Amino acid sequence: MPDKSSKQITVFAGVLIKDNKLLLIQRSEEELPDAHLKWEFPGGKCNFGETPQEAVKREFLEETGIEVDVKELLPFIYTNYWEYSDHSQQTFCLFFVCSFVKQVNLPNDHHVNTMRWFSKDEVKKLDSLPGTSEVLQILERDYPTLLN
Repeated sequence: MPDKSSKQITVFAGVLIKDNKLLLIQRSEEELPDAHLKWEFPGGKCNFGETPQEAVKREFLEETGIEVDVKELLPFIYTNYWEYSDHSQQTFCLFFVCSFVKQVNLPNDHHVNTMRWFSKDEVKKLDSLPGTSEVLQILERDYPTLLN
């Protein structure tokens, strides 16, 4: 039986490319110094009864104020381990390519410090969460026209 101080979660993130730029958010999570103020793709956990695609749409709207259509799952799962003060966490991250629908409202998520559009070259230089560079490599290989 796993230690009560350990847990595993699955996160679904959305990758949005518009006008050759990628949208990333800067995480605000002081309780996790290894992730605090690092850049990542918008996303989060599924609520009970939600599909992964519905979770991406909801999380994207909460974190960015942007409505997206979820298109397809990228062929990549990233696993990371985080150490919180009260528990260890194994996180599986899966990424969906999304398309822009419309800006609906302002972001409303306390875990988002800011959001910004970046070129692929700018993303490569960011202090980002693990898995970001691997997602970018897949995008360059499988979606080159979206990033040029």
